[in-house]
Amino acid sequence: MSVDSTLHPKQASKKQLTDFLRALGYTPTKHLWNWPKGSVHFHWFNATDYLSFDGVEATVYPCTDDPHNLGPCEWALYTRTRSSGSRADKVFQNETIRRARALFGGNFYNDWGGRNRYSAERAELRDAASRGLYQAYEVVSQHLSATIFALPPELETMARISEDASLATLARADPTRILYNALVPFAVASLEGFFSKAFYILIRYSDRAQAHLRTQERKIEFQDAVALAKGTKTVEEIVTSWYSFQNVSSIQKAYSEWLGIDLRKILRSGKNRKGKAKDLDATLANMIAFRHRVIHELELDFDFRHADISDTMRDAQRIIEAFVVHLEEHHGKIIRDETAMALEG
Repeated sequence: MSVDSTLHPKQASKKQLTDFLRALGYTPTKHLWNWPKGSVHFHWFNATDYLSFDGVEATVYPCTDDPHNLGPCEWALYTRTRSSGSRADKVFQNETIRRARALFGGNFYNDWGGRNRYSAERAELRDAASRGLYQAYEVVSQHLSATIFALPPELETMARISEDASLATLARADPTRILYNALVPFAVASLEGFFSKAFYILIRYSDRAQAHLRTQERKIEFQDAVALAKGTKTVEEIVTSWYSFQNVSSIQKAYSEWLGIDLRKILRSGKNRKGKAKDLDATLANMIAFRHRVIHELELDFDFRHADISDTMRDAQRIIEAFVVHLEEHHGKIIRDETAMALEG
């Protein structure tokens, strides 16, 4: 789903409209459908404080029809934000049409608001840290869900053999089990990436972490100093690089020292898919150990089946979910869409 808004200017050339978009900060981009011939496409995105989630798309195209009776024009301006866009995205889409109309006149149609009516601008419930965490959470959740969906089934013949205890050893030759083993490092990498990104975001916006930062006497590498001077790296990125997020103890140390968050305690109170208690702390340690055996010892578990890798991927999701729920309930963060919608409703 998306929000589309189309303006038919009273008088505006293609160059005037494209210059207008560039002046607002839009950059040229390519589009899957170059419709109609002569169209030019742009995109706007504001990464400051994680304001944009998807950005705003804009297209300048030759007028060919007028289903909403907006009036004749030579070149029209079309804008689009996805339904998953942030408040800033929706606001900037409105602002784009508002400014264009002030300059060039004409009428516009918003498919959610109607003729000459702008999209509703909902309240911003997420602070900068929450917006960053939301983006990190959505990316890793989508990747894990996509992987679960794409998991190939065991070979039918081998699956049948597995049911016979006397032939189970033969079923271990199923080549899909090798793939299942190889996907465990992906699950661990997903957790590593998420906890690293979340740590960076949290210390960047945490008063506690910023105060702790000012007490540091640790020396930094010369390359990092150069990057800081050039503005290509932040202090928070350097601090994040001090910790390994593939190691449970190191993750615990980072979050405890800088943010006062006891990650292991959070994970020890985790739940399984049936809502029963499950020690996700031990689960994470086992996943990391499995990854180590695959990557560093070239060891494969030929008894590792489809149900096992599915459970591993879902355990990764549960670990992330437990952490996010803790931030929402104990640190005032509004991260998940369901939480934001509940507060809006």
